[in-house]
Amino acid sequence: MLLRRMSISGIFALVATLFSVYMVPVAHAQSQVQPQNAPDADIKQFRDWEVRCPKGSGNNTRCTMTQLVNKPGSDRPVMRVVVAYPPQSSDPVMVFLLPLGVRLAPGMQLQVDNGEEIPFPYQVCMDDACRADLPLQGQLLSQLRGGSKATVSLFDPNGQRLDTNISLLGFTDASRAIAP
Repeated sequence: MLLRRMSISGIFALVATLFSVYMVPVAHAQSQVQPQNAPDADIKQFRDWEVRCPKGSGNNTRCTMTQLVNKPGSDRPVMRVVVAYPPQSSDPVMVFLLPLGVRLAPGMQLQVDNGEEIPFPYQVCMDDACRADLPLQGQLLSQLRGGSKATVSLFDPNGQRLDTNISLLGFTDASRAIAP
């Protein structure tokens, strides 16, 4: 299962951090409203990825990288992808934050370029979003760093498969910038 080496408190700390930093922008991004109290963070852009670190922090272990993914053919955000290192883990986790209304049972799939599809489950749905986590270990992290795009597949309430592309431009530099 998800990061068996992590303690329960470590998992809760990661979830709390990701939700506090990213859930408000995801919810508001759909209506194109900027949060008034944006997180106090240093932000650097790595092509299509943004790296956020707590302001004045010299320690990168709390930095995250993120990409807001729009619906194909529009400027409407459909998901936020966040990569972070959970406490007490040497491997990052890719977190997908999606709006409600997705079919949960089939889970999601990630495919890097034309590689094999990797299935993974949803973790939780809250009041305004669902979350799915994918640990990025060894070969998968290398594929993402060497790839040009990743395709995330999910299913709508009617069971129709929806494929959405995530740009990997800047992924390598951003992932190295957040590495502990």
